[in-house]
Amino acid sequence: MGYNAADAGGYANPQGIRPEDIKQTPHDRLIHLLAQASASIDAASSSSSHDELTKAKRLVEQAKAIIDGYDSYVTEHSTPAAPIVEKMWREGYEHDWGKVFLEGKTGYRLIPEMSAGPYEGVVLQQLAKLANVKTVLEIGMFTGTTTVSLALVPSVEKVVALELEPYLLEHNASHFAEAGVADKIEVRIGKAIETLDELEEEGASFDMVFIDADKPSYIKYLDRILSSPTLLAKRGFIAADNVVYKAAPWSPDPVYKWTNELHSFNQAVRNRPDVEVVMLPIEDGISLIRRKGE
Repeated sequence: MGYNAADAGGYANPQGIRPEDIKQTPHDRLIHLLAQASASIDAASSSSSHDELTKAKRLVEQAKAIIDGYDSYVTEHSTPAAPIVEKMWREGYEHDWGKVFLEGKTGYRLIPEMSAGPYEGVVLQQLAKLANVKTVLEIGMFTGTTTVSLALVPSVEKVVALELEPYLLEHNASHFAEAGVADKIEVRIGKAIETLDELEEEGASFDMVFIDADKPSYIKYLDRILSSPTLLAKRGFIAADNVVYKAAPWSPDPVYKWTNELHSFNQAVRNRPDVEVVMLPIEDGISLIRRKGE
C-alpha cells in the first residue's frame, strides 16, 4: 500500500516525507548525508578538478565507513538480545501498520521505527541488573521489545506498561507468552498521565521508569513521577529515550517533528535542581535521571 500523508494520523510528517525514510539515529542521519555527498561528487567527477574530487570522494567514503560500521560493531560485541526480542523487532518491521491504521484498529498511524531495537533492550537490561531492579514502569510499549527485555531480567518481578493503543496489547500478548514472562507483565491501556494518577492512588512504586512515548508529553511524565511520593522508589532511576533525536536538537531539520519538544525536555531536566542526569549517546540517546543525593 502506498504512503499517503493524509492517512498518516498523528505521526504524519508535515512535509509529506514517508516515515520509513526518516532516519532513526544521528548515525543513520550522518550516513545518509555522506551518501548524498558521495553521489554529488560522482556527479561532478567529469569536471576539470577530477583529482580533487577523487580525493574528496575517498575521504567521504572513509568517513561513511567509520560511522556506518559503528552501530553494528558495538552490537556484535555486546551480549545478544534474547531470540524472542529479535523476533518481535523483526516482525514489528514486517507488520503493515498503515493497513492497521486505515482499518481503524489504531488511533494513530504507527511506524516500525518507533520500536526500540534489540541492542537497546540489552542496554536497558544491563542497567536494570546493575540496579537490582524489581519493579519497572514503562511509559509507551509499542511492539513490546523493551517490555520483554526488562521482564526477562531475573531480579525483575513486575513490568507495568502504559499504552494508548488497545490493539498493541492484542498484538503483543502471544509474544509475552512465548517469552515466558506474561505473568510478569501488566499492560494498562489509556492516557498515561491519567494512569500515573491511578498508580499513585494504589501506592505503586517503581525502581526503574522507562519513558518512550509521545515526545511532547515527556516533561509532563517526568514532573508527575518526580512530584509523586511513591511512583519513583528510593534510589530509583528514570531512563528517557530518543533524547538526541537524530541530532536534530543541535542540527535541526524540518523532517524531525519533535525537535523543540525534546530540546525543551533536555534543558528542563538539566536545569532541575532536584535531579542529576547523564545523557548517553546510545542509539537515539538515553538520559538517565536520578534524584539528587540518592
